[in-house]
Amino acid sequence: MQRTVDVTSARRQFGTLLDEVFYKGDIITIERKGKPLARLVPVNTESPYPAQAPLDSERQRLLDQLHSLPTLSMNEEPTEVLRQIRSKRRMQAIKNYE
Repeated sequence: MQRTVDVTSARRQFGTLLDEVFYKGDIITIERKGKPLARLVPVNTESPYPAQAPLDSERQRLLDQLHSLPTLSMNEEPTEVLRQIRSKRRMQAIKNYE
């Protein structure tokens, strides 16, 4: 996934941005005043980890949940994001119960 962040957000979230590039393969463009300055890209397309056996359903479910979490920006209120996540989980639990 490609996305753009401003310099201030990149500075504050640098570790998170590196994790997204490394683990998810995202490409992130850093810009100042609307002009691109730099781009974070994965070093290589190969996984840094050795090939593993197929994931069992529980591990796959957890991995899917991890990837479905929202990416936070500096403009968002963390408590509101947590409320949205909890609301989604409640709705999913109700759906699974029925």
